[in-house]
Amino acid sequence: MTRPVFINKTALLCARGNAPAAVASALWNGECSAGQRKLGERAFPYFALPLDETNWMLRAEQAIRQVVGQLGQLPSETPLFVASSSFQIGHFEQLGVPFELPVAAASFSRQIAEWMGLNGAISSFSNACTSGFSALDAARSLIAAGLIDDAIILGVELANDSTLAGFAAMELLSRTAGRPFDARRDGLVLGEAVAAVYLSAKPATWRIAGLRTGLDGFSTTGPNPDGSRIADVAVDCLNEANLRAADIELIKLQAAGSPGTDLAEANALRTVFGQHMPLLLSLKPGLGHTLGASGMAELAALLACLDADKIPATAGFSKVDPEIALFPMVERSTEHIERALLNLIGFGGGLASLIVERHG
Repeated sequence: MTRPVFINKTALLCARGNAPAAVASALWNGECSAGQRKLGERAFPYFALPLDETNWMLRAEQAIRQVVGQLGQLPSETPLFVASSSFQIGHFEQLGVPFELPVAAASFSRQIAEWMGLNGAISSFSNACTSGFSALDAARSLIAAGLIDDAIILGVELANDSTLAGFAAMELLSRTAGRPFDARRDGLVLGEAVAAVYLSAKPATWRIAGLRTGLDGFSTTGPNPDGSRIADVAVDCLNEANLRAADIELIKLQAAGSPGTDLAEANALRTVFGQHMPLLLSLKPGLGHTLGASGMAELAALLACLDADKIPATAGFSKVDPEIALFPMVERSTEHIERALLNLIGFGGGLASLIVERHG
């Protein structure tokens, strides 16, 4: 049994706002300012949640309750799929006590379910930046098979020093701003987000037409520069959706300003789309790279933009890199989009492509 799977509701809390529509409006208006997060004597731009609470666990509860409130009343037995790169590491940093993984991460997922008022099955996913789409894929597979009718996928990434220090130690962070596909790009700008997607077999505006994940073992920190594995996953996704490359009208890029990954993604897009490149959009200069939450956060933000027929310009881009020879949208658009492809490229080799399509 294979059933279509629909995105019935979304919810989002990030640096740009406290609901998908609010975030879409901020992006449309060109808002992209970031705060700072200090690490020893250094400071990096950082997209923090608009919350004043300093206790890590209380702040997490506050954020998650805000997001679940956007979803409205939920059946308590709804299965929950939690995606995160760091789970509650920030809490353990604040406590200063040792912890054991993966048991500790699982305990946080149970705590999240309590805050959301859910008592159904809980699953946890942590495979870097593709965590959200991996969780989405698991949930939609169960719905498509008729094993469950609904599911909530929650992406959660909250501030902690361990993540920031790790990326800083590998010299992967920009000290100024994220510049996707730009000739001056010099690294990522991290951020926080909590986002939820409610999947259902019940028809809604947006349907998941295709979703494929994969791995690129070229290196531990980035994909093959030729983009071949990224292209393979995108083609697999198009084939599952029974679509041609020409049917895609917009691509939500992974592009975060990483010198190597941006180039690999651009090479993959040329392989798949050739001279007929769709509109290209990166949301990370406005939201930050929210790692394990990025799939759900960017999906929620993008659908809100498409629902309003207001596609924002990509912040941070001004100079074409001749090696990339592609550029994201630099002007806003009111084009009505029927089909969009979303790319995720994760630290450690994770890859994912998702196609969403308007229903009816």
